[in-house]
Amino acid sequence: MSFENVKVIDPYVENGMLDNIELTLATLDEVKEVEAKLNISFPAGYKEYVITFGRGDYCNYIRIDMPDQILSEYEEYQRFLDQYWFWEMGEEVLAKEKAVESIKIGSTIDGDVMIFHPNKSDELFVLPRHDDMLYRIGSDLYEAIDWLCVSRSYDTGSVGETHERRYFVPWNRLVETHGWIFVENN
Repeated sequence: MSFENVKVIDPYVENGMLDNIELTLATLDEVKEVEAKLNISFPAGYKEYVITFGRGDYCNYIRIDMPDQILSEYEEYQRFLDQYWFWEMGEEVLAKEKAVESIKIGSTIDGDVMIFHPNKSDELFVLPRHDDMLYRIGSDLYEAIDWLCVSRSYDTGSVGETHERRYFVPWNRLVETHGWIFVENN
């Protein structure tokens, strides 16, 4: 899979508030620098995503963290997980000890968090906000995003949001002052 069929939509451009779509991209050097500093390899698809789309929302739902954000926030997030861990039901999927060592790679607007362990970048997990269970959601970022773009309900809670079409809404300077304009999911 790839992101080649994902349409970039900027509601601010469509509404005439900006002239053209502006993407806030990472560079390949920035990605490699963070990998070197953290002694990790990002999951397949991550590099393509941040150098192709960059900062913004996938389907107005998923936000993939940029390399500089991961570098500046990973230790704080690991401490947070250690202190506020409540996914005991998922211990067989990913033990707390491994989760606490993991790297946060993105989140949903609902507060679900995507992580991967530094020693196993081919396994991505979601720590749902509205579920006591955690889930393995793919072997790369493509699969993880596809998994999250389907609404799922379990006895323990729910996670995901169904999106029929796939699009990316870039962050832009007007978001800071005017907020996000959401695209209809038709």
